[in-house]
Amino acid sequence: MGATPLQIGFAEADWAAIRAKVAAYAWHEMPEVPEGGDRWAYGTDMRYLRDLCGYWIGGYDWRRLATRLAAWPNFTAEVDGQRIHFLHIKSPSANAIPLLLTHGWPGSVLEFLDVIGPLSAHYDLVIPSLPGYALSGKPKTPLGPRRTAELWDRLMREQLGYASYIAQGGDWGAVVTGWLGARHGLAQGGGCRAIHLNMFGVRAPVRPETEAEKAWAAEQLETRERESAYLRLQMTKPQTLSYAMMDSPVGVAAWIVEKFHRWSDRRGADGSDSIENAFSKDDLLDNIMLYLLTRSFNTATWFYRGAMEEGMVLPAGTRVEVPTGVSVYPAELFKFPPRSFAEKSFNVVRWTEFAHGGHFAAMETKAVFAAEIAAFVDQVAGTASAR
Repeated sequence: MGATPLQIGFAEADWAAIRAKVAAYAWHEMPEVPEGGDRWAYGTDMRYLRDLCGYWIGGYDWRRLATRLAAWPNFTAEVDGQRIHFLHIKSPSANAIPLLLTHGWPGSVLEFLDVIGPLSAHYDLVIPSLPGYALSGKPKTPLGPRRTAELWDRLMREQLGYASYIAQGGDWGAVVTGWLGARHGLAQGGGCRAIHLNMFGVRAPVRPETEAEKAWAAEQLETRERESAYLRLQMTKPQTLSYAMMDSPVGVAAWIVEKFHRWSDRRGADGSDSIENAFSKDDLLDNIMLYLLTRSFNTATWFYRGAMEEGMVLPAGTRVEVPTGVSVYPAELFKFPPRSFAEKSFNVVRWTEFAHGGHFAAMETKAVFAAEIAAFVDQVAGTASAR
């Protein structure tokens, strides 16, 4: 009702400026790593990054990004003063259930492109860019996942006319989706009827009790100590980071690629360990270019500060009561707790553990991800059928 079609296109001059900066980058030092050692232990492996940058200026087709996005209907809508970009793919199926898919950082709507085909055969898909990300508008001050959940519910009900919908998300998308279930369920007058998560985000203020729960908490504490320097910086002083990143395509690439490497399932069928077992160079560069061409690296990191200011803990004595599906992937950095602990925060009705996949589940597992989401939607909607 309030959506405006958006034509996708990027200026060749912007690509030329990015390419020139990549080509002119003055490479520096990296600590020596013993033969066979972990070249990513100190951060982004310079040998891999130089190889990626060589492809970036010599083999990558910068038009590919716009072509991939423009293959699907793109729209913008004003929701409570915020411009939201989203893909909206209507299913040919009569009375199709609306499915809202939300990405996280350092990803984008590109994470879901490979699952649109199988999912849109049965469901209406709405895939928005988070506020401050890519083609969505840039907020004047940081806002986080709780506020975004409010915007998403209004987008679905007021702008698109859906009385109810099912939501899915990973990374920040999991936190937004958790708040949709917590504050915008049907019982609260919102439109969210069920949620599906592939990361543990919003949670109740409860302590681990069983030995398994305590072991999970200890492991997560160790992981945060080792891996969350980026998170603390982006939650506290994101603007300081921006002055380096907004003028350095190589810096943005290094910052983002390190997360795609660390958080993905890099195991190859041949026993190799490589980021390109999970993502092609083209896929990595498309995502990086979306941040660069829309000049949104800065405002995307504001989302962390917004989350810190809002908080991510449910009120004491409550949990998310809408039906919740959980997908547990083995290479997820921010691992789900044992189901016994997750159920203190969510009304878990489906729990599926996979043998392969990581943080960027839709990109990494594609058809497997799509089939699991379809199975969950059919389960909670009472429409189970052969897919």
